[in-house]
Amino acid sequence: MIAELLNDLIAIPGQSGHESRIRNYLCSKFRDYSAIKLDRLGSVICHITGKKNSSQKKQIMISAHMDTCGFIVHSVQSNGMVKVVSFGYNDVNACHLQLVGIQTPKKMITGLMYASKSGEESSFEIDTGTQTELKFISPGDPVHFLNNPYLLGDPSENIICSPRLDNRIGVFELLLLANHLVSHPPSHDIYLVGTVEEEVGARGAKTAAQTIKPDIAIVLDATYHMYPVEIGKGPVITLSDKAVVLPTQIRDYLLELAESHSIALQTEVWNIGATDATTIRTVEQGVPTIPILTAIKNAHTPGEIVCLSDCYDKVTYIIALIEKIEAVMELFERV
Repeated sequence: MIAELLNDLIAIPGQSGHESRIRNYLCSKFRDYSAIKLDRLGSVICHITGKKNSSQKKQIMISAHMDTCGFIVHSVQSNGMVKVVSFGYNDVNACHLQLVGIQTPKKMITGLMYASKSGEESSFEIDTGTQTELKFISPGDPVHFLNNPYLLGDPSENIICSPRLDNRIGVFELLLLANHLVSHPPSHDIYLVGTVEEEVGARGAKTAAQTIKPDIAIVLDATYHMYPVEIGKGPVITLSDKAVVLPTQIRDYLLELAESHSIALQTEVWNIGATDATTIRTVEQGVPTIPILTAIKNAHTPGEIVCLSDCYDKVTYIIALIEKIEAVMELFERV
């Protein structure tokens, strides 16, 4: 059985620029733990106060982006097909003949996606099956997949297949952390943040970090199931991508910390791709930032696959990391 909290999160659409529903849900959950506030782009900030006195406390930002990949209506064509533009869904084979919902101000309209590619150009169109519904559809309306999540294989292994796991899985982990930190107050101030518009440039992470001015940040996101990274083998530390290069001293410390808590920890090296760390780390005079990710198969498709044990191990690891954050910051300062 899929965890009820994760099931709820997956069911809520919220592609970049249209995060209001997932934001409202996250606010309703965060209110159980602490006071919350929104920045002007719409990112949600939940402040959990640390036990240390103010002169000793560090400000730790832990973020997960709320937005998902999706589509935006471009136009209703003369042949009755609805042309849409993709925000992150580029695999036309995975998108073809998938059931979608067009969210208009009046109602949600279901349709079937037709995806094709000619040379380097991808085309996405939706057949609503009727002309009568077209009058409700306007350019700018968001579109999302209607696939339900389900378990693959042995249910005890908790392998989930669903759209929007990137990054509903990170929001799920954020709420698991909130639940733990309220019952086990941390030494330092923790800012749990649901950010907007990561998929289109990590915009919300930048404004949230400018609001918080953290001493250090941890980013929760999804990453590719691609050798040597595998689902079910533990959380993943990004050593490099197009925006982050993690010093070797930090790498070694993070791996040793995982080993001391009997947690499997994977590492990845890229010169492409990025997360909210892209903008957080360049705020003010710079913010030491550690991306800790969850591997998924079929990234940016309606059939993403994740192993839930990776999420629980990741939360356990971050709890351990929070208590050692001063040592990590000292290592960053020596770089």
